Amino acid sequence: MAYKVFVSHSVRDQGLVIALSNLLSKFGVEVTVAEWYLVPGESIAKKVFGQIEKSDCVVGLFTQNGMRSNWVQQEIGYALKAKKPLIPLVEKGTNQKDLAALQSREYIEYDPDQPQQALIKISTYVKSLKLKKEEQERASLITGGILAFLLLLSLSKEKK
Repeated sequence: MAYKVFVSHSVRDQGLVIALSNLLSKFGVEVTVAEWYLVPGESIAKKVFGQIEKSDCVVGLFTQNGMRSNWVQQEIGYALKAKKPLIPLVEKGTNQKDLAALQSREYIEYDPDQPQQALIKISTYVKSLKLKKEEQERASLITGGILAFLLLLSLSKEKK
């Protein structure tokens, strides 16, 4: 199953979102950005929160624009309530004290003059989460296969 990342951001940070999405896609990660998936007539909140539910983790872009976005605040709050891993990207010079979601959390600092460093850190971390999920799925399949084999073996012994 694909590893899915929801990106919470301000629409004013589209360039950063596109750069992040392109980089994560190279690692086989499926990126979800709310406004990229139009569902005319559907409640925006229902759509966004549903996308967060289906994601494996959430990247929060706490830029100057993101800090002013009510949607970013709501999405991050929902992600935390849903116990989704949060990867905060915080713009250099931003006052993190204004964000309850960042209290006692590590984050990746984003310098708008050198965005590559932050993008590489995020993509490397997400790739490690993706690999961990794949290993867990393989282990689960192997365990399930062994249990099925043992069950069949037990059933065949009972028939004899």
